[in-house]
Amino acid sequence: MRKPPARNLYCLSVLTIAFSVILVSPILKAAPKIRTERQTTSKSQSGTGQSCDEVRSDLQRLNQEMARLRRRLAELEKDRQINTIQDLLTKEEQRGEGLQLHLIEITEKEEPLQARMDQLNQNLRPERIENIMAGVGSVHPEEAREELRRRIITERSRVQTQLELLRQDKMRTLASLRTTDEAIQRLKMKLADALKE
Repeated sequence: MRKPPARNLYCLSVLTIAFSVILVSPILKAAPKIRTERQTTSKSQSGTGQSCDEVRSDLQRLNQEMARLRRRLAELEKDRQINTIQDLLTKEEQRGEGLQLHLIEITEKEEPLQARMDQLNQNLRPERIENIMAGVGSVHPEEAREELRRRIITERSRVQTQLELLRQDKMRTLASLRTTDEAIQRLKMKLADALKE
């Protein structure tokens, strides 16, 4: 069963307290008047014994009502605490799911870059450069080969930088995911303790 949000419980507890004050305060205000009226009538009838008993009865009833309200307030506070923990747990679980999705995105970006890096490393081998240049006629083949080699090195450097940035992002995301998992475990234990009480 889904618990109501913490704000509603707070409002409910405030309303309960307000209702109890409204309910109890007229009785408390009327108690001295009732006592004096009863004392004067009981003095005229049979003495002070009956009015004291009635006051004791009223006081006992009020004490019972206050005890009941305190118990209800404690229950509401416990429900509020449980709802707060559940809300935090839900947020941490959503954060963990977001981090896992981000890891998947990083992997999807990393794989083609790594494949391109492997291809560029292959293309830098002298025999591969010769094969690439075999179909290209040039007056200065050495300069053409050197220009191709520089372009491959430049692209490899760019891809290497992108891979390094992705790996750093992956490390940060994994660290955040570990922290989130630890927070989830702590909140689950806290929730289990709150439910036991």
